[in-house]
Amino acid sequence: MKFFGSLLVAAAMLLAVNVASASDCGCGGAARASARGGRAAPTVPCAPQMVKKTILVPTTASEERTVIETQCVVETRTRNVTTFETVPVTKTVPRAYTAMVPETRTRTETYCVSVPTTREVTETYQVQVPTTKTVETQYTVCVPVWTDKTEEYTVRVPSCETRQGTRCVQHCVPVKETATRCVDKGHWEERQVAVSNACSASESGGACGGCHCRRHRCCHTSCSSSCGCGGEASCGGCSPAPACTQTVRSWAPNWVNETREVTVNKIETVQEPYTYQVQVCKPEARTRMVKVCNYQNQTHTCARQVCEYHCENRTRTNTVSECKTEQRTREIAFTVCVPKTETHNEQVTVNEVREVQKTENYTVMVPRTVEKKIQVQICKMVEQTVEVSAESASNCGSTSGDSCGKRERCHRARRCGCGC
Repeated sequence: MKFFGSLLVAAAMLLAVNVASASDCGCGGAARASARGGRAAPTVPCAPQMVKKTILVPTTASEERTVIETQCVVETRTRNVTTFETVPVTKTVPRAYTAMVPETRTRTETYCVSVPTTREVTETYQVQVPTTKTVETQYTVCVPVWTDKTEEYTVRVPSCETRQGTRCVQHCVPVKETATRCVDKGHWEERQVAVSNACSASESGGACGGCHCRRHRCCHTSCSSSCGCGGEASCGGCSPAPACTQTVRSWAPNWVNETREVTVNKIETVQEPYTYQVQVCKPEARTRMVKVCNYQNQTHTCARQVCEYHCENRTRTNTVSECKTEQRTREIAFTVCVPKTETHNEQVTVNEVREVQKTENYTVMVPRTVEKKIQVQICKMVEQTVEVSAESASNCGSTSGDSCGKRERCHRARRCGCGC
């Protein structure tokens, strides 16, 4: 049923493709009429109109149904039966038996022996002689025959389409903010700093790190050193160097918090529309010529060699061995068993049949009716909408009464559905 439904859908689509192909009948071409030198007919579009049509497609579905089924149930029952048992019984019975006693005897017997002899015998025999001859026979072969056939097929033609979309884009946006910073608004200060063991440049020519001469105001390493003033006695003794001061410039810090307006860049995400190209494939019906192979039976004649056999009589001489029978006599000693009867008592076990009552179980099949759910395949008709071409005479008509402009050329397009 699925195959039948698919076949109906394919037939509907094939009908739509045939109508679409037949609409190109060439009956509205003004350029072709001008090329032949005739009067150009008004251009009339002959494209088919596609309409939606609802069809019923058979569809197979599974449905659960309840059926009544008879099943056999095994039951065990009990019954009394009478059985016969065989009981062994031992008895003492006198039994006479015959024993075979061996006895040696002699007898004369006549026997035959075969004495071999040979002789020449001529015999006739038959042989199969082969004969070859030519025989003509007929045979049938299957020969392929190729023919051209027009076939319609559908290809998917790629094409580019422009579509609109949105995407997220990040921008840097300047934003003004307030920032607080710590600023040093101090100033420079000058102050006098005392320098120990040092003289001014005008008095001693530099700093004095040793003994200072009171008289000559010179500076040397020690009092015992000669500085040109006659030593400690002539200098009047050493004295400590006068205190020297130095002006020092230092920075007095003053930290103050300042608030100011600054501009910073922040990332902002926005939705931005854009256009992009998409490659899609559209179905297109085309026609092509294909080779179709058909097979035909042909009869041929061939000659072949046949081998036949016939019988021929031939003669040959064979040596035949024959045996002649001769009687001879000989004495043979043999042993025979002579029967001897004796009697003795022996224990004999016999079987006696007794009747016994027993109870046995047996099984019977009892039918019962039960309900059972099964899956049933059913076929339903489902509506399906397909597109087919609508034959409309208004699409190919003209005001002059000629439905396609050139009626004399419409015999090639009578299936276009345009009224020609």
